[in-house]
Amino acid sequence: MSFETDKQTLDDLNLLGKYKNNSVYSMFVGTVTRGGERMMENMFLHPLTDAKAINDRSSVFRYFRDHDFGFPFEKDEFDVVEQYITGASSKNGFRNIFQLLKAKSMHYISNDPEFNIIRERILMSIKFYRKAREYFDKLATDVAGNPFQSVVEKGRSLLKDSRIDKLLGHPRQDNPGLVNLIAFDRVFRCLLNKQFKEVIELLQGVDLNVVVGRVAKEKNFCFATAADDGEVLVAATGLHHPRIDGAISNDLEVTASKNIFFLTGANMAGKSTLMKSFGIAVYMAHMGFPIAAKTMQFRIQDGMYTSINVPDNINMGYSHFYAEVLRVKNVAIEVSRNKRLIVIFDELFKGTNVKDAFDATLAVTRALANRRACSFMISTHIIEVGQELGKTCDNVTFAYLPTVMKDKVPTYTYRLENGITSDKHGMIIINNERIVEIIRSRVR
Repeated sequence: MSFETDKQTLDDLNLLGKYKNNSVYSMFVGTVTRGGERMMENMFLHPLTDAKAINDRSSVFRYFRDHDFGFPFEKDEFDVVEQYITGASSKNGFRNIFQLLKAKSMHYISNDPEFNIIRERILMSIKFYRKAREYFDKLATDVAGNPFQSVVEKGRSLLKDSRIDKLLGHPRQDNPGLVNLIAFDRVFRCLLNKQFKEVIELLQGVDLNVVVGRVAKEKNFCFATAADDGEVLVAATGLHHPRIDGAISNDLEVTASKNIFFLTGANMAGKSTLMKSFGIAVYMAHMGFPIAAKTMQFRIQDGMYTSINVPDNINMGYSHFYAEVLRVKNVAIEVSRNKRLIVIFDELFKGTNVKDAFDATLAVTRALANRRACSFMISTHIIEVGQELGKTCDNVTFAYLPTVMKDKVPTYTYRLENGITSDKHGMIIINNERIVEIIRSRVR
C-alpha cells in the first residue's frame, strides 16, 4: 500500500522540485549518477507504509552518515562506463567483434575516431571495476548486522569472478592490442554483462546513500523510528524547519488519546512554519530520510493531507473561501473512509467573516474529533474556538506560540507553550505602522 497525498500537500510543504527555491528535495541534490537521481525522485514520490522497510532504510542512511565513504567516481566516468555496459547485450558477441574490426579498419583508412572511442571505453571500464572492487571492500567496514550488508556482499560476490580477476590483472590492460581489446570487450559486453550491469545498479544506490548520509551529518538531522501500532502517533523533540538556518526548535506529541493538536497564536508568531515543519517531518519519516529534529518516533500512517496555502481559482470562478471549503470537503471525504491520516489545517475558513469562521471551525473540529484513527493539527486566530472545544472534547492538546511586547513592539519566541493564547495585538501593530495617521494626513 502506498502513502497517500496530493499536489496541494506537496506544494504546501514545498517538498518536490530539484531546482525549486528552498524545496526539501533541493537539499538532497548532489548524486553523481543518473540512476541515483532517479531513485531519489522515486523515493520522494513514494513514501513507505511498512515500519520494517522504513527502519531498514533509515539504518542504511545512518550507516553512511556515520562512515565518510564518499563516492569514488566522477560523473563523466560513470556515464561513459554505464553507457558502454548497459547499451550492450550478451547475445551480440559477433556483432561486437565486427564493430571493433570495422572501427579499426576505418581508423587506418581515414583516421575515424570510433576505434579510439571504443578503446577508451574499454580501458576506462577496467579502471572503473577495479575501483569498484576496492570500494565495496571499503564499504564492508563495520557493516555486519546492518541491512546494507546484503548489498555489500552482493557487490563483492559479483566482482569475485575468476574471469574478472584475469581481466583486471592482465599485463596488457594499459596498452592492449586489437586481440586484447576484442577479448576484454567480450568479457564486458557478453560473458559478464549481466553481472557488470548489476554492479552499476548497486553503485547507483550507494551514490544515493552517500548523499543522504552526508546531508544528515551536515545538518545534524536525526532518523525517526517507525512502528506499526502504539499510543504515540507522532512525537518529536527539537523539531524545526529543515530549510531555515538557526530555526527555533520545539517538542510536540500527538497520541491516540490526544489526536488533535490545536494551535493558536498571533500573526507572525510562527504557526504556519511549525505546521510545515511537522508535515515535512511526517512525510520524510515515511521515506526513511533524515528529519530536522533531535528525536522522532511515529506510527505508520496511510497518508497526509494539508490545507495551508489554498489559492482561489479564477478559471473556475471560485473565491478564496469557496476554494477553502472544497479543500476541507475533499479532505473530509478521505477522513471518512476510516484511514489513518495526518491532516493539517492552517487557519480554517479565513476567507469569510469572523462569525461564520468561528461557527465553521468549531463544527468541523468537533466532527474531526470523533475520527480517532486520524491525527490532526489545526491552527486558528479565533481563540474562542479553542475555549469552546475544550468544554466538549477530551482528545485535544492545546498549545500556542506567544507574543512578547517590548516597548509596544511585538516580538516572538517561536517556542510552544501549553494552553490557548490570549494575545490580541493586531491593532497595536497597525498603530505602530501609523496607517490611520498616514490616511488622515494632508497630501503635499
